[in-house]
Amino acid sequence: MKKSYLILSVALVSFAAILVSGCEKEDPDAISMDIVNKGIQVVEGADGKQYEVVDLGLTSGNLWAVCNIGASSPEQAGSFYAWGELEPKQSYEWSNYTWNDGNAVATESSITKYSTTDGLINLQKSDDMPNVKLGDGWFIPSESDFKELLTTRNCTVKWCKLNGVGGYLFTSVRKGYEGNSLFLPLSGMKDHNIVKWDGQYGWYWCNSIYYDGEKQKLFTTEASVMMLGHTDLDNHYISSRTRNMGLPIRPIFSENNY
Repeated sequence: MKKSYLILSVALVSFAAILVSGCEKEDPDAISMDIVNKGIQVVEGADGKQYEVVDLGLTSGNLWAVCNIGASSPEQAGSFYAWGELEPKQSYEWSNYTWNDGNAVATESSITKYSTTDGLINLQKSDDMPNVKLGDGWFIPSESDFKELLTTRNCTVKWCKLNGVGGYLFTSVRKGYEGNSLFLPLSGMKDHNIVKWDGQYGWYWCNSIYYDGEKQKLFTTEASVMMLGHTDLDNHYISSRTRNMGLPIRPIFSENNY
């Protein structure tokens, strides 16, 4: 009799586990890797490696890299870079920023390149990390390149999760390219040696120092970024970060560049 009760108890526990498992719902924001594998092409870099890009049918002709620099999958953060620097590093601060005079803080007068003195606004080829590492045709996007993604006649924008990582999916609506997509994860930023805000915000470097149109002022201690936030679907726009911060780079390839 005791054996019968034991068998019955085990059966009830197993049945309950099946019921609980059946009640668990899939994350409604989750997308499959198949969605971000449409429209992919392969471009060879100057380093001899092959890099995947996606064609969204944009009028600019830009092909967006499928992954951030240093990442092997679209949802990965990859490497972090200070603006205009060519290598990732352990700590991101003004005292070790290439284009500051070594002070622990930065001012308009302490910036040594892309400053009020030299008048340079856009990264030169020698300071454009993808161009230096991957060769001509590769570059850090401009503000207008990111804005092209946000134009409704080009792409839809959707909050989603890829392999559990939150980000935004830009899907082409251009004729002949419908469904080709680009995923940008919310990878946060690296301040000193700590990654902050990952999963909540994403900032991606643009190729220019920041100009505030409302104030009509150029801020040479800051550079333009594409900002992505997870709080609502309209929370993606051009903003700025101080140039010493470590941010990911999502490069673009275009034979028309430079």
